Amino acid sequence: MLLKFFLTCNKIGAFTLGGGYAMIPVMEREYVDKNHWLDREEFMDIMVVAQTTPGIFSIDMASHIGYKLRGVWGGIVGALGIALPSIIAILLIAIFFHNFKDNVYVEKFFRGVRPAVVALIAAPCFKMARTAHITWSTCWIPVVSCLLIAAFSVSPIWIIIVAGLAGYIYGRVKKSSTFQQSSSPSLSPNRQIIKEFKMMIFLKLFYVFSKIGIFNFGGGYAMLSLIYSETVVKNHWLSNAEFTDIVAISQSTPGPIGINAATYVGYTSVINAGYPVWAAVLGSVLASLSIMWLSFILMISISHYLLTHKDAPWVKHVFAALRPAIIGLIAAAALLLMNKENFGTPGQSVPYFILSVALCVAVFVATLRYKVNPILALLVCGIVGLVAY
Repeated sequence: MLLKFFLTCNKIGAFTLGGGYAMIPVMEREYVDKNHWLDREEFMDIMVVAQTTPGIFSIDMASHIGYKLRGVWGGIVGALGIALPSIIAILLIAIFFHNFKDNVYVEKFFRGVRPAVVALIAAPCFKMARTAHITWSTCWIPVVSCLLIAAFSVSPIWIIIVAGLAGYIYGRVKKSSTFQQSSSPSLSPNRQIIKEFKMMIFLKLFYVFSKIGIFNFGGGYAMLSLIYSETVVKNHWLSNAEFTDIVAISQSTPGPIGINAATYVGYTSVINAGYPVWAAVLGSVLASLSIMWLSFILMISISHYLLTHKDAPWVKHVFAALRPAIIGLIAAAALLLMNKENFGTPGQSVPYFILSVALCVAVFVATLRYKVNPILALLVCGIVGLVAY
């Protein structure tokens, strides 16, 4: 049973593009229709749990299903089954890309892709806003969240904590008020990290990606804001251009976007720190496992509780406040990538700047309005970059 479950999760992770939510139809076919491990009602219940806990959506789903099938070992098998194809694929791409990233044609391709990445990050904000039940009383949350991150460099983790606590407090106050009413009559110089103690980069990777994994709500796109804040702004492991390349590669390969990004960041940051390839491979595996382990433990520990208490008023209020904040995090990630490294400037080259903006707008409209496949959009923009730049 465990081997079959592991191979099934491998297949889901290896042949599904677009992140966790794109995996839902494949998971339902494999878990419910084909193997009959769950009935449709159980599958829906597990989706609710995965959507209301931190971590990577598809891995949370597989962990919980595995736990219901074979306990803790089943959960471990499910999580590794989903993640392993992504780790292997991204690791191979990272090694290849670092050997050829200075090639003129590779550079031209990514010049065309980078503006499209910004559009692909921004578009989900509008899609999510339609289903986040945002009202006039909560519409300010995504705007303020975005401004705090983009303009004042506030950590997205603090945004998540404050939003969740505010939602909980609001729910408690509202409940108390209702009770009273009812009962009363009325790469830069910062890359000197090369000189650090050899194990420090690995300890930092473990700490940073463990933190990202446990504080992420809202799927891979929301996680990108946390990854950007930690790897580009705070630790200076990556440049803006490198981070944009990572997002493009993560979206162009199968599996969860969060795992794809963690694997690539782990490899790239260690290479940038001056270590050999074998150490970079270790860094990529460490980052990938670090982003999973805390959320995995949390998922296994609280899944039963959330399934039985998902209709509790305090749970609803907490996540009612979190969902608009997540939209702000995603918007901030797009806003922070609207820079000269990805778009150029009119002073550098007017045609390049106009073409970059045009590609960004075109991809934004195509994916949001016409539901064009993001992979196709990235490939087309890459080809435009090869021809035009």
